[in-house]
Amino acid sequence: MKKIVCLLIVLIALAACKPTAPAVETPPTSLEAAPASEPAAPSAVTPVETPLAPATKESAPSPATKPAAESSPLIESKPVIETKTTETASTTNPKLRDLLKRADEKVSSITYLYGGSETGNLFLDTYQIKGDKMKIKRYEENYYVRDGYYDTIYLPQSIGCCEKLSRCRSHNVDNTNRSFEVDQSALTVPKTPYQWLKEVKDATIVGPETFNERSVTHVKFTNANNQQVDMWIDDMYGLPHKVIVVDKNGNGIKYQFNDMEFNMFKDADFVPPCVKK
Repeated sequence: MKKIVCLLIVLIALAACKPTAPAVETPPTSLEAAPASEPAAPSAVTPVETPLAPATKESAPSPATKPAAESSPLIESKPVIETKTTETASTTNPKLRDLLKRADEKVSSITYLYGGSETGNLFLDTYQIKGDKMKIKRYEENYYVRDGYYDTIYLPQSIGCCEKLSRCRSHNVDNTNRSFEVDQSALTVPKTPYQWLKEVKDATIVGPETFNERSVTHVKFTNANNQQVDMWIDDMYGLPHKVIVVDKNGNGIKYQFNDMEFNMFKDADFVPPCVKK
């Protein structure tokens, strides 16, 4: 009996040992590990999905280049502004504009004999000008020396001096050492060449001519009084030698500047010598 019991115990023990051996079987565990490795394969796929970097490529190129393309029309708009400027400037002929500015660039002083319609075409008085200073040397036919006579007027000082000895000094009269007050309101000073020049705003160039042996440009324009004006302007110094204004009756009034010379004087030439220092 004891032997049978011992045999049963051994069989039971053997039966118990058999399940433990299958439990250690690697195939099932390897199959279970394989599913675990399959998810790992997706994780290996995620690096392939990381080419989301192309998404950054798509966002970077287009926005960066578009602003540069939009700025080009601003550059094209510049010529429009330049065109407006040149159109305004071109209302005066470039050749005329160059001619009109020569007096300001080249002339410091002038002298001339004035005559024309208002003087009966006689050229009597000599005008010398530098800046705002003027000296008028008056012509007079009377050769006698008279007390209180002066032959030269200084402006703007409104002072008269007698400078030509044959007209200013005799055995009993001496006007050379005297200064005379000039009533400027009673003095008629004709318009100077420079003042005439500044009336030209725009003009038509008639063509080149010669006047008093000088090369001049003949121009024609309408003044502020709606009168036609012809002007002969010195090609070198840009000042008019002759001006003709046509009045409302169609009559031409002449203003002429003969024997014009340029840049001869200094400021000291316009200090009245008869004024005691």
